[in-house]
Amino acid sequence: MKVLLCSMPDTVPQFSAKTWRAPNLAISSLAGNIQPHHEVALADLVLKRTTLLPSLKKAIEDYQPDIIGLSAMTFQFDTARKIAAFIKSFQKEIKVAVGGYHATLLYEEIASSEDGNPFDYIIRGEGEETFHDLLDAIEGKRDWQDVPGLSYRQNGGFLHNPPRPLQDLDNLKLPRRDTRIWKGYLFSGKGLDMVETSRGCTMTCNFCSMNRMYGRTFRTYRFERIMQDLANAKKCGAKYITFSDDNITLNVKRFESLCDAIVEAGHNDLRYIVQASTSGIASSPALAQKMKHAGIQIVFLGIENVSEKNLKIMNKGNMLEKTKKAIEFLHQNNILIVGGMILGHAEDKEEDIAQNFEFFDKANIDFFGEQIITPYPKTGMRDILIKEGLVTNAADYRKYNGFWANVKTKHLSSEELQFLRWKYKRKYSTFFKTTPVFKANFAMVNLVRIFILRPYYRLKNFIISFGKSEHDIFKRDMKKFADINKFF
Repeated sequence: MKVLLCSMPDTVPQFSAKTWRAPNLAISSLAGNIQPHHEVALADLVLKRTTLLPSLKKAIEDYQPDIIGLSAMTFQFDTARKIAAFIKSFQKEIKVAVGGYHATLLYEEIASSEDGNPFDYIIRGEGEETFHDLLDAIEGKRDWQDVPGLSYRQNGGFLHNPPRPLQDLDNLKLPRRDTRIWKGYLFSGKGLDMVETSRGCTMTCNFCSMNRMYGRTFRTYRFERIMQDLANAKKCGAKYITFSDDNITLNVKRFESLCDAIVEAGHNDLRYIVQASTSGIASSPALAQKMKHAGIQIVFLGIENVSEKNLKIMNKGNMLEKTKKAIEFLHQNNILIVGGMILGHAEDKEEDIAQNFEFFDKANIDFFGEQIITPYPKTGMRDILIKEGLVTNAADYRKYNGFWANVKTKHLSSEELQFLRWKYKRKYSTFFKTTPVFKANFAMVNLVRIFILRPYYRLKNFIISFGKSEHDIFKRDMKKFADINKFF
């Protein structure tokens, strides 16, 4: 059979599609683990945002797939549904499967509503073995009821097979990057790819839906396999690698050994982006040094919040001192920090929002990764917020990307929360401030910023904002962000 696997074009507003275009690792891994007699192609639709439907239609007409798989996160699901309907509008015979976090968490709701109409199959949980077995079932080599993790159509509805046990990572083959039909993956103008070294997280953060995907487990790949994966990504043009691990610092000694293995294998010529916990980084002064030697340049650091009461609400504990130590260790080694910040907790007032931005500013956090708390489906945080009457958008998942305010606090409306996030991000913008570590990593870029970009944008902002109030400017910016994922 011919198989076409697609990721969605929707992006988080905080990430510019011009500077960050990442391949979808999930579909690459599915492609690497299907039977070799099938033909497979990968279409990362983030590369075709401005020509979405014509590009997709041409790919389908050129490739003539028998089955198309769509991978979607929660905020992307509406786009996946519309794309599936678009496919069926001119190629009814093509089977369409949907998978990913949203399909896994809400498969029963999808199957029992109009949302499920354009789909033939729902892949739940990790997809490599399930999709592999689905292809066998389509070819008549396996009974439909013998495919764990699959929901499939029968008698006008969906039947849901039992869930599939967690994947043994030792059995997974490498992703198939050679089957991508378009090029253009990049970060800051250089080739970007995704690699994972582990799956899962054992922490109890109640705003995260990861435990519904993997349970509270932590599984790791062998270092030999990781080095092969890095070599493959390099061969395909990568200069930057993002480790997509849910919590790579869960086992600090393993992460230190991984850094050593990267150096020993000669893959420290790449530059790496990782997501890490403050407690993990703070636990070992040696870790940040090893990260630097391995080529890790950017860390998304889960600071989350600097309020003790808010950390307690998130089941994060009092970790402010660990946060300060983690920042110190990373900056001592010239590693850039994207500070993860979660705003919009039940008791938040304006001073609480300001406190977080002021802390980030004084700590010289290099980039702000601020989000408004989102009541993701099936999370403990959603249950708490709904019970307290603080969820203002319970059903329009298109805005569930951390940028939009889907909640209110006991003191701030959704609109006020959205405004304050914008106001303080604008006030403390790291674009108009040079941190020491940014300057050390990007000296030439910083000069371009100082002498060209900053004067240009200051003048531009002055001209387009002349005579307008702060709220006028806010509304203009929100209108711009509201339109970035409109494809239909």
